Amino acid sequence: MFKRVYSILIIVALGLGFYLYGIRETQTNVFLIISSGLIFTFLSMGIHGLIAHSLNPKVKGGIILYPLLMGVLWAFLFFLFVFFILPIFCPDFMLG
Repeated sequence: MFKRVYSILIIVALGLGFYLYGIRETQTNVFLIISSGLIFTFLSMGIHGLIAHSLNPKVKGGIILYPLLMGVLWAFLFFLFVFFILPIFCPDFMLG
């Protein structure tokens, strides 16, 4: 059940991202940054939830590196968002 919910969350985030990409010319930079940040949050929640619920609870409890791996995954996603996705949505935001 939870895997389905997180999968739907990922699909909704990707759909909203493509929709926002299509209408980015008609929106302000502030709206684009806030909405793309929310979409990033939904996407990272979906990915983390899907990975967390894919692990067996007995195995997950024994993995000492699990929180570290999730933090590295989130940092990687955040790096992609800030340096690749955000400049696509707001190319002149970082300049001035």
